[in-house]
Amino acid sequence: PPRPPPPSPSVPSRSVYAVVGSRRGCAADTFRTGPACCPWCSRAAIPMSLVAPRSPSRERELKQPVLDSVHERLLKSDESEPVEKDPGCCSCLVCCFGCLTFCGCRDWVCRKLVFFPPPCQYAVQLEVRESGMDSAVKQHVMYIRDEAGRLSDPHGGPDFSVYTVLTKRQQRICSTMIRHREAKTTILLSHGNATDLGFLRNHLLEISMALQVNVYAYDYTGYGLSTNYGRPTVADTTADAEAAFDHVTKELGVAVSDLVLYGQSLGTGPTLHLARKFNVKAVVIHSGIMSGLRVIRPYLESTYWFDIFPNIDLIAECRAPVFVIHGTEDEEINIRHGIQLYLSSNKKVQPWWVPGGGHNDIEFESRSLYFEKLRVTC
Repeated sequence: PPRPPPPSPSVPSRSVYAVVGSRRGCAADTFRTGPACCPWCSRAAIPMSLVAPRSPSRERELKQPVLDSVHERLLKSDESEPVEKDPGCCSCLVCCFGCLTFCGCRDWVCRKLVFFPPPCQYAVQLEVRESGMDSAVKQHVMYIRDEAGRLSDPHGGPDFSVYTVLTKRQQRICSTMIRHREAKTTILLSHGNATDLGFLRNHLLEISMALQVNVYAYDYTGYGLSTNYGRPTVADTTADAEAAFDHVTKELGVAVSDLVLYGQSLGTGPTLHLARKFNVKAVVIHSGIMSGLRVIRPYLESTYWFDIFPNIDLIAECRAPVFVIHGTEDEEINIRHGIQLYLSSNKKVQPWWVPGGGHNDIEFESRSLYFEKLRVTC
């Protein structure tokens, strides 16, 4: 955008104003001296004291490691500190998304801005392996791609199965079940964005071994070996989660009371969609989002009808204990999302605010503590 005009000489140069009604991260961070107008929507600027505080002290506070008592500071509001309000940023973008939804273009927009399926990182073959002196069995073997794109590192066995599940939207999703002989709990995992079962295979195997649980994971429509590659939709992800839930409970015989729903990042949407409908053992929200629009406008007080993954509303209807994990240095999904999800849940479990944790590195950088925290939940 063009540089703002110089301040009017009639206005004191120390009066700081902020443009309202413009794009977040652009005009929202552009400060002017004097009651000028927004170059995008011609709205009058208002004094910065009336907008969400963005003072240096506030910025430093957000960058500090958030301890386990952070929710107590939010519950006990300090009267000396200004209350954060919606600065009105991104109004044009929100309205544009609403209009596109009304016109039937939401799926197209979400494919461009929300879903990022990677190239399929695995292949599955049904191979015959010897199981005794004169007997052989067929087993699923999963190969994953190395850095050069070659299929390698095969894994298979009697405790490792791969399935193709039909959803109510007539899509077929690929899922896998990793069994542990001592397991009393099964984790139903909805993975994050830009990944698939090939990326996660070894991680899932280690979860099953470390926690002594069964792990069931699946690829969304448009991801991995699931159908309609590269064209995922919000409706498909929720239908995929329902199909995976029905498969693990009805066909594989896992009791609902023994099921832990685990959602990471994008996967928190389908996870909480299931959690509000079924009384499972527990729910894990890892780097979750309040809702799709709140990723770009986190101060929304209510959910728009065209918003996607309204987790902040769904989590309030969840009857199971909710364990929230979020990194203090998450640059993709601010820790504010995790805090608000924790505060909105009914049955709270002590959250884990990971000092210095990012969006995709908590389970690797703090691996031993990660398993220790999950072991309490599972």
